[in-house]
Amino acid sequence: MNRLALLLAVLVPTAAVAQPPRILPPDPPAVGIQWFTTWESAKAEAARTGRPILLVSAAPHCGGVSGIW
Repeated sequence: MNRLALLLAVLVPTAAVAQPPRILPPDPPAVGIQWFTTWESAKAEAARTGRPILLVSAAPHCGGVSGIW
């Protein structure tokens, strides 16, 4: 009887606390500006979505241009 009481004392509180794992919803579709590291991947995404490409190009000597570096 003592063992049963001890077993119940241990298992019942943990059973009440234990919860099933949460299933997270999928990530929402990306909005806003998306950055691509290659021209090919940017062209493929533009073709897939029908959205235009904004190309930002800079060089280290463009340091005086606000918003570039």
